[in-house]
Amino acid sequence: MNSTPNYSQLAKEVRRDVLSLIHKGHTSHVASCLSLTDIAIVLYENLKPEDEVIFSKGWASALYYILNIRKGKLNREEVFSIFPNAPYLALLEPPVHPVATGAVGHGTPFSVGLAMAKKMKGEGGTVYCILSDGELNEGTVWESVQLAKHHKLDNLVFIIDKNNWQAMGKTEDVVSLNIAEAFGGFGWDVIGVDGHDYTPLEWAIQTQKREDIPRVIVAHTIKGKGVSFMENHLTFHYRHVDDETYSKALAELQ
Repeated sequence: MNSTPNYSQLAKEVRRDVLSLIHKGHTSHVASCLSLTDIAIVLYENLKPEDEVIFSKGWASALYYILNIRKGKLNREEVFSIFPNAPYLALLEPPVHPVATGAVGHGTPFSVGLAMAKKMKGEGGTVYCILSDGELNEGTVWESVQLAKHHKLDNLVFIIDKNNWQAMGKTEDVVSLNIAEAFGGFGWDVIGVDGHDYTPLEWAIQTQKREDIPRVIVAHTIKGKGVSFMENHLTFHYRHVDDETYSKALAELQ
């Protein structure tokens, strides 16, 4: 890249678009999208043509759609018309999104298989799999973690949106887990960053990977980041964005 993107401006624009899409679609999970926005923007601005992104955190689908609209892979008008019927990543055809997610834990084994296939075919590029911290309760995640280490998948990176909340409460109250310690115990390269600070996020994505070792980036975030009344509580995990909420949130994002 020749210059550093204006991540802050991009984040404002993307958050507004995500809010608009969820409002128009009468759907939910806006706070899940907002915690992930800064991470995803930095990732998408630093992708190479041969890289792949899997949103295992499929309930953040509004963010996924908006990012791919901005990259020219999806048509804005079409997405805004189908989103009420596609609140998870289920209706997109490959190669835009090669796996349906939204049920937790589905993206991790797929990303491991994709990284293995790249290795076997001698292809370059990195497979990035975006997860939530609540998703780490799923056994498929840890089967994938072990398989990736066994096959020395240094072309695989998990990015965890650690916003400390999941469907029914705080992650530490549902299943307490030291994420760095767990992944480190399985032999992964672990990087911890502030998920809303663009410089360390960019460094974590761009820095050279360790040979034969998969990497996990644990990004500490705030659920609902960017809209004050949505931040750091559970309400807007499931709550719809009605007209009044939309107007109040949009005013904060202008």
